[in-house]
Amino acid sequence: MRRRTVIAAALAVPLNLAGGMACAATPSPGRTAATPAAASGPVLEGQAPCAGIEGFSCSTLRVPLDHGRRTPGSLDLKVAAANNVNAPRGVLLVLSGGPGQPGVSLVNRVRTYFDPKVLQDYRMVMIDQRGTGPDGINCADLQAATGGSDFLTPKREDVISCATQIGRTRNFYRTPDTVNDLELLRRALGVRRMAVDGVSYGTYTAEHYTLRYPSRVSALVLDSVVPHRGFDPFSADGMAATKRVLTDTCRKSTTCTTDPVADLAWLVRHGEIDGQRINGTELLDALGVMSLSSVNPTFEGIPGVLHKARTGDTAPLKNLLEQTSSVGAPHDQMSAGLHMATLCADLRFPWGDSATPVARRQAPLDRAVQRLNSKDLYPYDKATARALAPVEGCLNWPVSRPSEQPRAQTLRPPTLIVHGRNDLFCPVEWAYEEKRYAPRGKVVVIDGIGHSVQGSPTNPTARNEVRNFLNAR
Repeated sequence: MRRRTVIAAALAVPLNLAGGMACAATPSPGRTAATPAAASGPVLEGQAPCAGIEGFSCSTLRVPLDHGRRTPGSLDLKVAAANNVNAPRGVLLVLSGGPGQPGVSLVNRVRTYFDPKVLQDYRMVMIDQRGTGPDGINCADLQAATGGSDFLTPKREDVISCATQIGRTRNFYRTPDTVNDLELLRRALGVRRMAVDGVSYGTYTAEHYTLRYPSRVSALVLDSVVPHRGFDPFSADGMAATKRVLTDTCRKSTTCTTDPVADLAWLVRHGEIDGQRINGTELLDALGVMSLSSVNPTFEGIPGVLHKARTGDTAPLKNLLEQTSSVGAPHDQMSAGLHMATLCADLRFPWGDSATPVARRQAPLDRAVQRLNSKDLYPYDKATARALAPVEGCLNWPVSRPSEQPRAQTLRPPTLIVHGRNDLFCPVEWAYEEKRYAPRGKVVVIDGIGHSVQGSPTNPTARNEVRNFLNAR
């Protein structure tokens, strides 16, 4: 969970948080030939110095399209690994999020988030998870319309076109598939255990890997947590977080004399810009991007922008929406197709899961929307909840194989959870929820910081906590 120029700069791992193979009904030749694993196990092929990434070697990990081996084909995943092969504390696998973000192209940025001591003691590794990166899923129309946003409403025809483009292989872009890829990566690296650091949806992947292979994880860092049990696709938690964050922002400001929550609520219901109604999902998207720790997590100036828009001066809000929209993010930074394929398989909806026939989804969705409590959604509304990307997109996503939920529910390794109090992609309440399943866990919540706290350019708290945690292992 995230994106544009601001987002590219903020790819502060929105690690949030990305995917481009020109998808086809069947995978492309380089990834379809059924290639049995070598007798000695998975290997990293074609190792060579990474172009533009000093001190790292790049290679390819070939994984089966279907780990159950019932559907032929393979995928070639790009891997970047630091050259300190004999690092004393072993491998540190860093997982980007989205879902839909790459790994390899983010190495130069992400390595700056770690204390030099961590990079000395650990061998940092990143991977382009299946469906991401330059060779990832590229659904042009869906990409252009949403950029892989967690919030913006996708058009029905774009969703169907993307699913058709991917074809039957859409059954294999689920988190359980990625988890099995990561186990092959561990084996190819030749290590018994790894420390794992996930950000945003990367935390969800990290949690599921840990639940599936607990003995293979020496330490777990979760930055901007997505709970391993999933989340409400209507985003009631995120909407409530908006109310809390805007209220706190105004309370702490010496210049705020307005009510930003009331102003936002009015804009959601009545606002217009240049004669066009403002969409609640656009406001959710923009404020989410503002909450990135590398953008404006203190929301400085936002109450004034909202109040001006309510009183008729919409120019500042128009500028905000244009500068912070997820629209325009290219597929190799954030694959909208991978984002949709994964969320529709991983999440549960009022109609059930992604195996539910499309014709049987609308009625239970309508009933669920009617049952929503408007107070829980304020300052947003039911129309906003109904129009969110996971709801509208997955309503129209063709039948696909749903993700299996892990049998284990306890994160057994030592776990550090770092979270920004102002995060509007992953509300801070999710951090405390996940802590319930981590008996050896510690939660550090940082005031004035938002999404992807390790990437904060102004607050070193998360960086220092991660250093102390990892170097104590």
